[in-house]
Amino acid sequence: MLSSVPERKMLYVRSLLLVAWLTLIMSLFWDPYSAGLTGPVKETSPLSVAHHAVIVQGVELRVEPYALGTRVFWTIVIPIMPLFLIVFGHEAWRRVCPLSLASQIPGLVGLQRYSRKVERRTGAIRKTPQVMSRQSWLARNSWYVQFGLLFIGIVARILVINADRKAMAIASLSIISAALVTGFLWGGKTWCNYFCPANIVQKIYTEPGGILESHPHHLRPKLPQSMCRKATADGDIGACVGCVANCGDIDLQRAYWSDVLDPQRRNVYYMFFGLIIGFYEYYYLYAGSWDYYFSGVWTHEEGIWEKMLKPGFYLFGQAWPMPKVCAAPLTLVITCTLSLVLGRTLEKLYRRWRSRDNSKSEILTIHHCLTVASWSSFNCFYVFGGQPNIILLPELAGRVIDIIIVVSSTIWLYLVVHQNPCRYQHESRTRTAR
Repeated sequence: MLSSVPERKMLYVRSLLLVAWLTLIMSLFWDPYSAGLTGPVKETSPLSVAHHAVIVQGVELRVEPYALGTRVFWTIVIPIMPLFLIVFGHEAWRRVCPLSLASQIPGLVGLQRYSRKVERRTGAIRKTPQVMSRQSWLARNSWYVQFGLLFIGIVARILVINADRKAMAIASLSIISAALVTGFLWGGKTWCNYFCPANIVQKIYTEPGGILESHPHHLRPKLPQSMCRKATADGDIGACVGCVANCGDIDLQRAYWSDVLDPQRRNVYYMFFGLIIGFYEYYYLYAGSWDYYFSGVWTHEEGIWEKMLKPGFYLFGQAWPMPKVCAAPLTLVITCTLSLVLGRTLEKLYRRWRSRDNSKSEILTIHHCLTVASWSSFNCFYVFGGQPNIILLPELAGRVIDIIIVVSSTIWLYLVVHQNPCRYQHESRTRTAR
């Protein structure tokens, strides 16, 4: 959708989003204003603590007026992202992502590592950005590495980052710093392809294409989709350094079909569904009721550090002795494992059912399983994601949001299920023959 927008304009957009993110981070250290909207005297405000009476582990949780930074980020900014991904697609996100800009800053200011290569014919020395070896352990296991980082981040959210403003600010700055360091060490989109935890979410919700994704195999543009590019006086030029094979920024469908049978991809898709289930289920297992989650009090809970060693489960009207620091990751490990087993089992059953038709390929079998897993994860997320704020809206507004989510995911499911590699190859050949 944004593939034809000049790089200079998109650089401004990414810069604006990065500045907005940094501003939000700074507000986590100092925000003397927004807490006034949540004080008990502001009874007309839906965010006022006067409306909060949440029972956690059988005891009413004390709620003080709070700054809104964490609530805005976790219940507004984050819930918008999956819908953006599924509608506008991979190329739009890659061209606006502020973390992508952070990883490119070293190259933009000339602080990137380069390797020198001698041209055989001319003897000229050519400098090229360093790239990670595609045979390295990290490149071969990037799916598991990024999912592992995402898992650690989700556990950290439950334990500390959800509610502790400074911890969230430090975590955000650490991620931005990691992107900067990666951009210094390697060129291209190494951060995006090998390290960024959000890349897992992006792949699951956009591949083999978002609803409004462009199709470079139809048009053969000079600079397809979100391909790395550089702005010049004569217009944009390609700046690909070959950081990954079958790059999704050049042709997302080709990258997807070439990698769809990778066992790592399948395992991560199935475990991601369990990660979502476990993340939201833990709020109930911890508090003993759903009021704790839907009230949004977890975005500003007091004494979060002290509670890490207190009981992490409250079931059947009593606290269980396992500390929260162990209970949270254990819950996620169990749900990820169960969803992996469920996904693999359903995949085998579907393969057996399709085996009656000899014309059906293994690629399509896996593609259908991954598509359903993505669709299920998306809709499961929105049963909970953003709801602490959505329930504060007028009922009609909440219904409209629900309809938009369901319609968008259904359209995406229909479009993606009907994609297949033979159709992709046929469309590519047809365009080439013209």
